[in-house]
Amino acid sequence: MKHRDIIQALQKADLKTIPIELVRENLKLFEQFGVMVTTLHPGKRIIRARLSEKESFDNISALSYKPQKYNSTFQRASTPYKTMFYGSIVPEIQAESEPSTARITILFEISEFVRDVNSIGELDITFSAWDVIENIDLVSIVHHKKFARPTQLSINLQKQFEELVAKNPDLEIPSLEISDYLANEFAKSTISDHTDYTISATYSEIISEKYDGILYPSVRLAGEGINIALKPETVDAKLQFIGASECRIYKNKLPVFLDNLTNAQIYNGTSLKFLPLKRPIF
Repeated sequence: MKHRDIIQALQKADLKTIPIELVRENLKLFEQFGVMVTTLHPGKRIIRARLSEKESFDNISALSYKPQKYNSTFQRASTPYKTMFYGSIVPEIQAESEPSTARITILFEISEFVRDVNSIGELDITFSAWDVIENIDLVSIVHHKKFARPTQLSINLQKQFEELVAKNPDLEIPSLEISDYLANEFAKSTISDHTDYTISATYSEIISEKYDGILYPSVRLAGEGINIALKPETVDAKLQFIGASECRIYKNKLPVFLDNLTNAQIYNGTSLKFLPLKRPIF
């Protein structure tokens, strides 16, 4: 099948009923075309967040990827069959308007309360910081023209990708059209059912067989912000837990204030105890 036939078939499919193996079989046919790979080098910091619970998280694993036995739905970059570690980063190259901290990006990703311009109240969040200790290679999803505020990193990666595929005229058009299709899937903002993520999630699972995961722009920030999704094997081998901080968000419609409440102390190697501190460690 030609790449356009595959795209058209997937666009017409009922994602609530299409067999996942059929989706996988079709997406695997895209592997012969070009992708853009971004490498995170040792020392790069990744920020992750979870909505706080009644009791503080008492173990590092509770702040890491969701255990597979609890992973039952499609998400933007993970299937029910393969859990992933989601986080946000701040690129080395930034435009002036971009978020200067990955906390902003991850907050908008996980909380409707934060995104709602009319919300008023409080919300508790637990942030965790993780450092890269070995090169992490991520397939970059960047080619989406509808983002209002694309990051400088996305712009640079797209330019590099276009220059790369232009060197092979036979693959140039298919590669750009496949990239555009996948970017549209990753950029879905209105989700009525978790299966709406079937395409992006299954592609991420396929990519994770050869790479460490996926890098993609923040949909919730109209492209302004960078997210990553890593496979568990990469987290276990190539990331180091640095620390965690419990915070409280105070929101009055548009104004938002973030108060740092506690920092985590590590004992017995993996256990956590949160103690009051005036400022975070990351």
